[in-house]
Amino acid sequence: MPTRHWSDEEVLARLYGVGPEDGHIEVCQDCRTRLEAMELRRKTLLDRDLRVPAQFLAEQRRSIYERLERRPLLLRLRLVPSLAMVLFLFVILTMFRPSPQEPPRIPVPDAQVFEDVFDIASSTEPSAVEPVRSLFEVQQ
Repeated sequence: MPTRHWSDEEVLARLYGVGPEDGHIEVCQDCRTRLEAMELRRKTLLDRDLRVPAQFLAEQRRSIYERLERRPLLLRLRLVPSLAMVLFLFVILTMFRPSPQEPPRIPVPDAQVFEDVFDIASSTEPSAVEPVRSLFEVQQ
């Protein structure tokens, strides 16, 4: 038989029928008093009438319906400043956006263009070989 008193968790477990069965509650007056106090408290809580009056529930329901009817208007009014700011920023950004500038064109002589086209057309190697070939070229 244990010499220590039961903890509150052990007494509560015994109250619900799953506590220790070591016989301590029959011997220890202190633990038995705590168990009886918990049983009395549980009985008074279970015996109370916990029904909510119908009038109270009806008033709550009316209040909820009133708030639901008002909510869309408030939501729309909250969105107006945000939408105005987004529109303002869009206008500002589109009005003062710099126009894209084309890169400068370097003039290439016609002879160079014809020579490059002829080299490409007369080559029998596929174009995919060129990157591999450049890996193995030795620069002097």
